[in-house]
Amino acid sequence: MLDKLPEQHDLIIASDDYIALGNRQSQIGNKRGALAAYDRAVCLAPNYARAYNYRGSFKFAYCRDIQGAIADFDSAIGYDPNYAVAYANRGLVRYQQLGDIPGALADLNVAILLNPRDASVYTTRGLIKYELGDIEYAFADYDLAISIDPTFAAAYNCRGLLKNVKLMDIDGALADYDKAIALDPLLSEAFYNRGTLKHKELGDSVGALADYDKAILLAPRLAAAYLVRGLLKRDKLDDLLGASRDFMHARDLDPQIAADP
Repeated sequence: MLDKLPEQHDLIIASDDYIALGNRQSQIGNKRGALAAYDRAVCLAPNYARAYNYRGSFKFAYCRDIQGAIADFDSAIGYDPNYAVAYANRGLVRYQQLGDIPGALADLNVAILLNPRDASVYTTRGLIKYELGDIEYAFADYDLAISIDPTFAAAYNCRGLLKNVKLMDIDGALADYDKAIALDPLLSEAFYNRGTLKHKELGDSVGALADYDKAILLAPRLAAAYLVRGLLKRDKLDDLLGASRDFMHARDLDPQIAADP
Protein backbone atom coordinates (compact mmCIF):
# COMPACT_ATOMS: atom_id res chain seq x y z
CA MET A 1 0.00 0.00 0.00
CA LEU A 2 2.76 2.43 0.96
CA ASP A 3 4.57 1.66 -2.30
CA LYS A 4 1.53 2.77 -4.28
CA LEU A 5 1.36 6.25 -2.76
CA PRO A 6 4.50 7.65 -4.44
CA GLU A 7 3.39 6.08 -7.73
CA GLN A 8 -0.03 7.76 -7.45
CA HIS A 9 1.65 11.07 -6.64
CA ASP A 10 3.84 10.74 -9.73
CA LEU A 11 0.80 10.05 -11.89
CA ILE A 12 -0.93 13.18 -10.59
CA ILE A 13 2.17 15.22 -11.40
CA ALA A 14 2.20 13.73 -14.90
CA SER A 15 -1.51 14.45 -15.24
CA ASP A 16 -0.91 18.08 -14.25
CA ASP A 17 1.75 18.31 -16.95
CA TYR A 18 -0.79 17.18 -19.56
CA ILE A 19 -3.37 19.61 -18.19
CA ALA A 20 -0.84 22.40 -18.66
CA LEU A 21 -0.14 21.13 -22.19
CA GLY A 22 -3.86 21.11 -22.92
CA ASN A 23 -4.15 24.68 -21.69
CA ARG A 24 -1.32 25.79 -23.96
CA GLN A 25 -2.79 23.99 -26.95
CA SER A 26 -6.23 25.51 -26.39
CA GLN A 27 -4.71 28.99 -26.17
CA ILE A 28 -3.16 28.63 -29.62
CA GLY A 29 -6.36 27.17 -31.09
CA ASN A 30 -5.22 23.57 -31.42
CA LYS A 31 -8.46 21.93 -30.29
CA ARG A 32 -7.48 18.41 -31.27
CA GLY A 33 -4.16 18.65 -29.50
CA ALA A 34 -5.76 20.18 -26.41
CA LEU A 35 -8.41 17.49 -26.13
CA ALA A 36 -5.81 14.76 -26.62
CA ALA A 37 -3.75 16.25 -23.79
CA TYR A 38 -6.75 16.46 -21.44
CA ASP A 39 -7.72 12.88 -22.36
CA ARG A 40 -4.20 11.78 -21.48
CA ALA A 41 -4.40 13.63 -18.16
CA VAL A 42 -7.57 11.72 -17.28
CA CYS A 43 -6.11 8.42 -18.49
CA LEU A 44 -3.01 8.81 -16.32
CA ALA A 45 -4.97 9.67 -13.16
CA PRO A 46 -8.55 8.42 -13.60
CA ASN A 47 -9.48 9.40 -10.02
CA TYR A 48 -8.08 12.94 -10.30
CA ALA A 49 -10.93 15.47 -10.16
CA ARG A 50 -8.86 18.34 -11.53
CA ALA A 51 -8.24 16.54 -14.83
CA TYR A 52 -11.97 15.99 -15.38
CA ASN A 53 -12.74 19.60 -14.53
CA TYR A 54 -10.27 20.98 -17.06
CA ARG A 55 -11.43 18.61 -19.75
CA GLY A 56 -15.05 19.50 -19.01
CA SER A 57 -14.29 23.21 -19.18
CA PHE A 58 -12.61 22.71 -22.54
CA LYS A 59 -15.50 20.66 -23.92
CA PHE A 60 -17.92 23.39 -22.89
CA ALA A 61 -15.95 26.41 -24.06
CA TYR A 62 -14.33 25.10 -27.24
CA CYS A 63 -16.22 22.01 -28.42
CA ARG A 64 -19.79 22.89 -27.43
CA ASP A 65 -19.99 19.32 -26.13
CA ILE A 66 -22.47 20.12 -23.39
CA GLN A 67 -23.27 16.57 -22.32
CA GLY A 68 -19.58 15.66 -22.34
CA ALA A 69 -18.81 18.67 -20.19
CA ILE A 70 -21.55 17.81 -17.70
CA ALA A 71 -20.30 14.21 -17.51
CA ASP A 72 -16.78 15.42 -16.74
CA PHE A 73 -17.97 17.84 -14.07
CA ASP A 74 -20.05 15.03 -12.57
CA SER A 75 -16.93 12.87 -12.45
CA ALA A 76 -14.87 15.65 -10.90
CA ILE A 77 -17.47 16.12 -8.16
CA GLY A 78 -17.78 12.37 -7.68
CA TYR A 79 -14.05 12.03 -7.03
CA ASP A 80 -13.83 15.22 -4.95
CA PRO A 81 -17.17 16.36 -3.44
CA ASN A 82 -15.45 19.44 -2.01
CA TYR A 83 -14.19 20.72 -5.38
CA ALA A 84 -15.90 24.13 -5.56
CA VAL A 85 -14.81 25.00 -9.11
CA ALA A 86 -16.45 21.89 -10.56
CA TYR A 87 -19.78 22.83 -8.96
CA ALA A 88 -19.42 26.38 -10.30
CA ASN A 89 -18.64 25.14 -13.81
CA ARG A 90 -21.50 22.64 -13.83
CA GLY A 91 -23.83 25.33 -12.55
CA LEU A 92 -22.77 27.67 -15.36
CA VAL A 93 -23.42 25.01 -18.01
CA ARG A 94 -26.78 24.13 -16.50
CA TYR A 95 -27.76 27.80 -16.55
CA GLN A 96 -26.40 28.86 -19.94
CA GLN A 97 -26.97 25.73 -22.02
CA LEU A 98 -29.61 23.56 -20.37
CA GLY A 99 -31.92 26.14 -18.84
CA ASP A 100 -31.87 24.14 -15.62
CA ILE A 101 -32.30 27.04 -13.19
CA PRO A 102 -32.92 24.98 -10.02
CA GLY A 103 -29.95 22.74 -10.79
CA ALA A 104 -27.73 25.72 -11.60
CA LEU A 105 -28.65 27.53 -8.39
CA ALA A 106 -28.07 24.40 -6.33
CA ASP A 107 -24.58 23.98 -7.83
CA LEU A 108 -23.68 27.65 -7.41
CA ASN A 109 -24.86 27.67 -3.80
CA VAL A 110 -22.65 24.66 -3.03
CA ALA A 111 -19.72 26.31 -4.81
CA ILE A 112 -20.14 29.43 -2.66
CA LEU A 113 -20.46 27.35 0.49
CA LEU A 114 -17.19 25.57 -0.34
CA ASN A 115 -15.38 28.71 -1.52
CA PRO A 116 -17.05 32.00 -0.53
CA ARG A 117 -14.27 34.06 -2.16
CA ASP A 118 -14.93 33.38 -5.85
CA ALA A 119 -16.34 36.55 -7.40
CA SER A 120 -17.36 34.86 -10.64
CA VAL A 121 -19.78 32.51 -8.87
CA TYR A 122 -21.62 35.37 -7.20
CA THR A 123 -21.85 37.11 -10.56
CA THR A 124 -23.36 34.05 -12.24
CA ARG A 125 -25.82 33.60 -9.40
CA GLY A 126 -26.69 37.27 -9.66
CA LEU A 127 -27.49 36.83 -13.35
CA ILE A 128 -29.91 34.03 -12.53
CA LYS A 129 -31.55 36.03 -9.76
CA TYR A 130 -31.87 38.97 -12.17
CA GLU A 131 -33.66 36.76 -14.69
CA LEU A 132 -35.95 35.48 -11.94
CA GLY A 133 -36.88 39.04 -11.03
CA ASP A 134 -35.17 38.97 -7.65
CA ILE A 135 -33.49 42.33 -8.19
CA GLU A 136 -32.45 42.93 -4.59
CA TYR A 137 -30.75 39.53 -4.37
CA ALA A 138 -29.04 40.02 -7.74
CA PHE A 139 -27.76 43.45 -6.73
CA ALA A 140 -26.40 41.99 -3.49
CA ASP A 141 -24.56 39.24 -5.39
CA TYR A 142 -22.97 41.75 -7.77
CA ASP A 143 -21.91 43.91 -4.84
CA LEU A 144 -20.40 40.88 -3.12
CA ALA A 145 -18.51 39.92 -6.27
CA ILE A 146 -17.05 43.42 -6.53
CA SER A 147 -16.15 43.54 -2.84
CA ILE A 148 -14.29 40.22 -3.20
CA ASP A 149 -12.53 41.22 -6.43
CA PRO A 150 -12.67 44.93 -7.30
CA THR A 151 -10.96 44.15 -10.62
CA PHE A 152 -13.64 41.72 -11.88
CA ALA A 153 -15.02 43.57 -14.90
CA ALA A 154 -17.99 41.27 -15.56
CA ALA A 155 -19.53 42.09 -12.18
CA TYR A 156 -19.47 45.82 -12.93
CA ASN A 157 -21.06 45.20 -16.33
CA CYS A 158 -23.84 43.08 -14.82
CA ARG A 159 -24.48 45.57 -12.03
CA GLY A 160 -24.54 48.37 -14.57
CA LEU A 161 -27.20 46.57 -16.60
CA LEU A 162 -29.31 46.09 -13.50
CA LYS A 163 -28.97 49.76 -12.54
CA ASN A 164 -29.83 50.78 -16.09
CA VAL A 165 -32.81 48.53 -16.79
CA LYS A 166 -34.34 47.92 -13.36
CA LEU A 167 -33.38 50.86 -11.18
CA MET A 168 -33.22 53.60 -13.82
CA ASP A 169 -29.97 54.75 -12.23
CA ILE A 170 -28.43 56.04 -15.45
CA ASP A 171 -25.42 57.74 -13.87
CA GLY A 172 -24.65 54.68 -11.76
CA ALA A 173 -25.03 52.38 -14.74
CA LEU A 174 -22.72 54.50 -16.88
CA ALA A 175 -20.11 54.55 -14.12
CA ASP A 176 -20.25 50.75 -13.86
CA TYR A 177 -19.95 50.27 -17.64
CA ASP A 178 -17.02 52.69 -17.73
CA LYS A 179 -15.32 50.77 -14.92
CA ALA A 180 -15.92 47.41 -16.62
CA ILE A 181 -14.37 48.68 -19.86
CA ALA A 182 -11.42 50.25 -18.05
CA LEU A 183 -10.73 46.91 -16.35
CA ASP A 184 -11.32 44.78 -19.46
CA PRO A 185 -11.16 46.64 -22.79
CA LEU A 186 -12.07 43.39 -24.57
CA LEU A 187 -15.43 42.96 -22.82
CA SER A 188 -17.79 43.29 -25.78
CA GLU A 189 -20.94 43.11 -23.63
CA ALA A 190 -19.92 46.24 -21.74
CA PHE A 191 -19.48 48.23 -24.95
CA TYR A 192 -22.84 46.95 -26.20
CA ASN A 193 -24.59 47.86 -22.94
CA ARG A 194 -22.94 51.27 -22.70
CA GLY A 195 -23.82 51.97 -26.33
CA THR A 196 -27.44 51.10 -25.66
CA LEU A 197 -27.51 53.46 -22.67
CA LYS A 198 -25.97 56.29 -24.69
CA HIS A 199 -28.37 55.59 -27.55
CA LYS A 200 -31.63 55.27 -25.62
CA GLU A 201 -31.08 57.23 -22.41
CA LEU A 202 -28.54 59.96 -23.15
CA GLY A 203 -29.23 60.71 -26.82
CA ASP A 204 -25.51 60.48 -27.52
CA SER A 205 -25.63 59.06 -31.04
CA VAL A 206 -21.93 59.54 -31.76
CA GLY A 207 -20.89 57.88 -28.53
CA ALA A 208 -23.38 55.07 -29.01
CA LEU A 209 -22.15 54.39 -32.55
CA ALA A 210 -18.55 54.21 -31.33
CA ASP A 211 -19.54 51.70 -28.63
CA TYR A 212 -21.58 49.57 -31.02
CA ASP A 213 -18.69 49.58 -33.50
CA LYS A 214 -16.33 48.40 -30.76
CA ALA A 215 -18.74 45.70 -29.56
CA ILE A 216 -18.99 44.33 -33.11
CA LEU A 217 -15.24 44.50 -33.59
CA LEU A 218 -14.77 42.41 -30.45
CA ALA A 219 -17.72 40.06 -31.07
CA PRO A 220 -18.47 40.01 -34.82
CA ARG A 221 -21.18 37.37 -34.38
CA LEU A 222 -23.22 39.39 -31.88
CA ALA A 223 -26.42 39.78 -33.88
CA ALA A 224 -28.07 42.13 -31.38
CA ALA A 225 -25.26 44.65 -31.81
CA TYR A 226 -25.86 44.86 -35.57
CA LEU A 227 -29.57 45.29 -34.93
CA VAL A 228 -29.24 48.20 -32.50
CA ARG A 229 -26.55 49.82 -34.63
CA GLY A 230 -28.89 49.58 -37.58
CA LEU A 231 -31.67 51.21 -35.58
CA LEU A 232 -29.33 54.01 -34.56
CA LYS A 233 -28.22 54.59 -38.16
CA ARG A 234 -31.79 54.57 -39.43
CA ASP A 235 -33.49 56.62 -36.71
CA LYS A 236 -30.76 59.04 -35.60
CA LEU A 237 -28.03 59.25 -38.24
CA ASP A 238 -30.05 59.11 -41.49
CA ASP A 239 -27.79 56.35 -42.78
CA LEU A 240 -30.41 54.16 -44.43
CA LEU A 241 -27.96 52.14 -46.49
CA GLY A 242 -25.79 51.41 -43.48
CA ALA A 243 -28.88 50.51 -41.46
CA SER A 244 -30.07 48.09 -44.15
CA ARG A 245 -26.69 46.37 -44.20
CA ASP A 246 -26.70 46.02 -40.41
CA PHE A 247 -30.22 44.59 -40.37
CA MET A 248 -29.27 42.08 -43.07
CA HIS A 249 -26.17 41.05 -41.17
CA ALA A 250 -28.16 40.68 -37.95
CA ARG A 251 -30.69 38.41 -39.68
CA ASP A 252 -27.92 36.33 -41.25
CA LEU A 253 -26.52 35.70 -37.78
CA ASP A 254 -29.87 35.24 -36.08
CA PRO A 255 -32.91 34.48 -38.27
CA GLN A 256 -35.16 35.08 -35.24
CA ILE A 257 -34.49 38.81 -35.46
CA ALA A 258 -37.47 40.66 -36.91
CA ALA A 259 -37.39 41.07 -40.67
CA ASP A 260 -38.55 44.68 -40.39
CA PRO A 261 -37.22 46.27 -37.19
